[in-house]
Amino acid sequence: MSNNTLGGGCFCGQIRYEIRAEPALQVLCFCTDCLKTTGTSGYGGYMVQESHFAVVRGEPRVHSRQSKEGRTVRRNFCPECGSNLFGVTDFGLVSVAAGTLDDPERFQPSKKVFVDDAPHWARVPDELEAM
Repeated sequence: MSNNTLGGGCFCGQIRYEIRAEPALQVLCFCTDCLKTTGTSGYGGYMVQESHFAVVRGEPRVHSRQSKEGRTVRRNFCPECGSNLFGVTDFGLVSVAAGTLDDPERFQPSKKVFVDDAPHWARVPDELEAM
């Protein structure tokens, strides 16, 4: 793996991926879909162009769903341990679950989305710009 490559994977190690470029966007998402898939107040999305992302080991299971905005999101997770790994969007971005990065400190969100959907107990950072 080169210095410009960031790796990551699931809890059990069956699925591994590589990111070969800097992120296009880094967000905290509070939409109801992200609440359900994470089981907590939101989702840290390390978003990269599809062409800069590759699964290098294993075969994730995919669940497709229409978002409330009408876009299809294909969520990928480990069939063995259930780790939520990444979502592939209709607009060419892969939203990698920041907690699955080998170096989660690389996740530096600058935006927040769907704040109105956040539960009252969510910690929504005031310093992040709303999209």
